[in-house]
Amino acid sequence: MEKEFPTYIRNMNWKEKLKWKLLIIGAALVGILIVWCAGKAGEKQANAGKEILKEYALRENEWASAGTKFQPEQQAEEEHAQKQQEQTAQEDSQQTQSAAADVQETYGKGPDIKVLLMTSGYQSYFHEQISLKVHGNYELEGAESQQIPDGEILTLDADSPQISDGTLSLKPLEEDSRIELLSIERGQGNPRYRGSLTVYREEKGLRMVNTLPLEEYLCGVVPSEMPASYPEEALKAQAVCARTYASVQMQESKLEDLGAQVDDSVAFQVYQNSPEAESSTKAVENTAGKILLSDGAPICAYYFSTSHGKTSTDEVWEASAPSSYLQSVACSYDAAEPWYKWKVSVAKETVLSNVQKLYPEVKAVEALEIREKGEGDAVLKLAVHTDKGIKECRSEYDIRSLLAPVGATIIRQDGSEARGGTLLPSAYFDLQEQKNTEGVTEGWEISGGGYGHGVGMSQNGAKGMAAQGKNWEEILQYFYKDIEIGNLNQVVK
Repeated sequence: MEKEFPTYIRNMNWKEKLKWKLLIIGAALVGILIVWCAGKAGEKQANAGKEILKEYALRENEWASAGTKFQPEQQAEEEHAQKQQEQTAQEDSQQTQSAAADVQETYGKGPDIKVLLMTSGYQSYFHEQISLKVHGNYELEGAESQQIPDGEILTLDADSPQISDGTLSLKPLEEDSRIELLSIERGQGNPRYRGSLTVYREEKGLRMVNTLPLEEYLCGVVPSEMPASYPEEALKAQAVCARTYASVQMQESKLEDLGAQVDDSVAFQVYQNSPEAESSTKAVENTAGKILLSDGAPICAYYFSTSHGKTSTDEVWEASAPSSYLQSVACSYDAAEPWYKWKVSVAKETVLSNVQKLYPEVKAVEALEIREKGEGDAVLKLAVHTDKGIKECRSEYDIRSLLAPVGATIIRQDGSEARGGTLLPSAYFDLQEQKNTEGVTEGWEISGGGYGHGVGMSQNGAKGMAAQGKNWEEILQYFYKDIEIGNLNQVVK
């Protein structure tokens, strides 16, 4: 055979030889494609966390602006006013609650949502160790099935026998059961979760997914995204926005490779950073199933902390096809909020350090130039004149990162001070060079307004509108144009 094969090859005509060559080349290409696809699949899972953490940086501290900056004295006054309002409108409230109960009974608790739980500080999806305490009785399904009694503490790591087959699930046996995660710190301390918890063992660590009905999920989202002390109608507007936003994320399932649809950070919506509250839970129940629709589909119901006098379109993210419902609208309802106007000075050395994170080759920053502002006055193009030429930034994330007032003192319109972080409070600003006596630029004074991306509903604007007697429908129809209020059952099964 060894002698016949070369002879056969020599005796083939050119057509036969060409056919065999094409077959060999085709087989090689198929092999390369298989290897490439395998590599991309791994890359997709590896990069999922990186993309989400970038989004986290984009929106970091926006809730803090609406929440922790809320002064205790102001909170007490508003709570008192809210109680008086509730007393004078008790009959209307009872009628509303009755109608809401009817709606909830028809709608139910909605579809289940899967939430990926991050480590303390929202640093990673993978936990080295998990410690939890059950409040209520649970069924454990893992290497072996067993019942976990009320008050039991369970500690898991990669070598735990309960997870020897790679997966462990805890399912509640009573409706009011909760899982307290002792190994996670949030704003409320150790968070407590409704629903079931599934733990996956992987090379990078343990991954946790909380599965629960959407309406119960929202009870942990609304107080984490808007202070529970805010007026009732503002909380209702927030609940509808949160439900709408979640429905879009459930359909997109960006974290499908990680066994979830959303995570619990601001990359999606903050979940269980603040404890559930009666006022916010009531807002969820009274709007059960309600979402915002445009042409029969859920909108991207973006929201942010505080405006600077108007909102923006999604042009701030260079949207290829601007959304019709995200229009720029005037907003003076949050004009009394501290973040409505602010000012900060950023040193030249700080700007250089920020620039070098994007452009490592740059050794000097010579000037900054605002080249374009959008319909809502957001800076859309910022030119940085450097020793390596002009670097033009177009994304909101890059612009706010380049001018991040790290360690500087931000003066808000009420005279209060805030420490600058890794992002400028917003992209709504003007620049003024600061020079020394010799005329050399030492930095820039940035005069700005608002907190957050400025697209969609201003949460403090909603608070102001509610204080003036506007209801949740009026609030939402003001910030989102040409929308309908529909039911989640119309789009999510």
